[in-house]
Amino acid sequence: MHRMQFLGITPAEEETYRHLLRHPGSSVDEIVAAPWHPRGTGAAVVARLKALGAVVEDDGALWPEKPELVVGRLAERLLTELHTITRGLAQIYPMVLSLQDEAAAGSRPEEVDTPPPDARSVERITDPAALRARVEALALGARYEVLASGLCEESEHRPPWVTVSLCLRMLDRGVTVRLLVWRSALAGPAVVAHLRRLADAGALVRVLPTSDGPMVVHDGRTVLVPVVPSDIGRGAFVTGEPGMVSMVVNHFERLWADAREFEDG
Repeated sequence: MHRMQFLGITPAEEETYRHLLRHPGSSVDEIVAAPWHPRGTGAAVVARLKALGAVVEDDGALWPEKPELVVGRLAERLLTELHTITRGLAQIYPMVLSLQDEAAAGSRPEEVDTPPPDARSVERITDPAALRARVEALALGARYEVLASGLCEESEHRPPWVTVSLCLRMLDRGVTVRLLVWRSALAGPAVVAHLRRLADAGALVRVLPTSDGPMVVHDGRTVLVPVVPSDIGRGAFVTGEPGMVSMVVNHFERLWADAREFEDG
């Protein structure tokens, strides 16, 4: 069972570390070629674990650091990132006001890019109707690429985040859609049929062995993350704050690199 994802560790990185706990001194070549790595990613996994201080290399062999040290370092790193983001969020409003003042004072305001509404605050939307409208507006406004994890069916009782219909509409407009789904979801024939339909329409779909919190990123500028990770029905945070967007995109890319290609067969 993968339990270290909340600390920023991908399933492949955790599998590698656990393997080394059981088999300390395994060769670098053996670990790089391990079957749990998606093709061609083993070297990157080893490099990241070394950078995080989870493993050390000695004469071509890899040795794990003690679990209590590794978890402590990862927790400290996560707290530092969260503290930095929290401090950044406190500066959003004065920063936006300052930039708006600059734009208003410009001699040619028509040439000044107005900050998108999503970048002006961190919205907490808990009303289902309001969230449904916000999700659909963001999907309709996407122009380049949408990154999403999870696949929700249409429901009157909870607002959709990533639905088949929204994805198809974006694909029809030429928007790239990259979708992560959980392996457990593939047990449902209806979900597999939905994914096959999306893949046939041009969506890029990959499968993760374990679940992760849902997230959606529109054009690398606006993100949606759940207020309560385990329950998307409790609402979402919506923001374009660069630090939060960067963190979510980086997390998605790590998961994407670790995921398997979707095969409906």
